[in-house]
Amino acid sequence: GAPIDLVFPKEGLGWDLEAFAIHKGTKKLDAAKKLADWASSKDAMLLYGKNFAITAQPGVAAPLVNVPKDYEARLVKMDFTVAADSRERVLAEWNQRYNAKSEPKK
Repeated sequence: GAPIDLVFPKEGLGWDLEAFAIHKGTKKLDAAKKLADWASSKDAMLLYGKNFAITAQPGVAAPLVNVPKDYEARLVKMDFTVAADSRERVLAEWNQRYNAKSEPKK
């Protein structure tokens, strides 16, 4: 295939978040807790840092080839509390604008 160029706009980069959860009522709660503890450990962050420019523990991720050194500084400013508090309003507005476009056309 053709070479791929990665583009990182100086105007700002979007956020990509990873998450971990334990399902309520899981039959293996102790094992799930153990996995959750490991998934947030420094050892796990060192593994994640091989493929992600930013990890939950600052200073763990190594510089990645073809990713700008100022990657974190380029992320758009985000107040996650405001985003969470605005979730229902934003989803309602999104659905009002775009929901009709999400149904498959027959």
